[in-house]
Amino acid sequence: MDAPLLYKPHPALFPVALLGGVTGTVFLTALLRLASALGMTVLDLPPMLGSLLSSDSSTSFDVGHAVFVVTGIFVIPLALALLWPLVPGDRFTFRGALAKGALFGLVLALLTGMLVPLLGLVSRAPDLSFLRPGPFALGLGLSGPVQLLVGTQLYSLTFALVAAMARGLQPLDAVGWGWWSHGSGESP
Repeated sequence: MDAPLLYKPHPALFPVALLGGVTGTVFLTALLRLASALGMTVLDLPPMLGSLLSSDSSTSFDVGHAVFVVTGIFVIPLALALLWPLVPGDRFTFRGALAKGALFGLVLALLTGMLVPLLGLVSRAPDLSFLRPGPFALGLGLSGPVQLLVGTQLYSLTFALVAAMARGLQPLDAVGWGWWSHGSGESP
């Protein structure tokens, strides 16, 4: 006798998108702090955001991280959740989530690259080298655009993989173990 198919409900996209935003933001913030601790010159967006509101470096660091976290958890995931059905890529597969995440990452890199010089221009902080990175962070040399692209890709791919779980991508499918539940009587 065949085992009955079990109904495994998936949550709506928006709550899972918030979880994807949390995951991506924590991951990106940890990488920024790690690179900074290792002495690398980084395009440090949180202090740049905070310098819009305060000239004190400690306050701009704290306020900037608060703005960075709120934007990464609520604002960007809301926009990406609304655009999710419109972006090319299969919404039910690992490859589709990767395609959507890569496309989101490119768009975020372009938007961030165009906004970075504006952050430096309207900053309240005294002249600091990290506030004048130029368009697409080219003022930091080749590492600036690479950091911008890698950071946005990591954030958006993390977001997309978590958000795709609401649409049928199981966690073990993401590591290539899609067979684990499909033969056990559970619905995929």
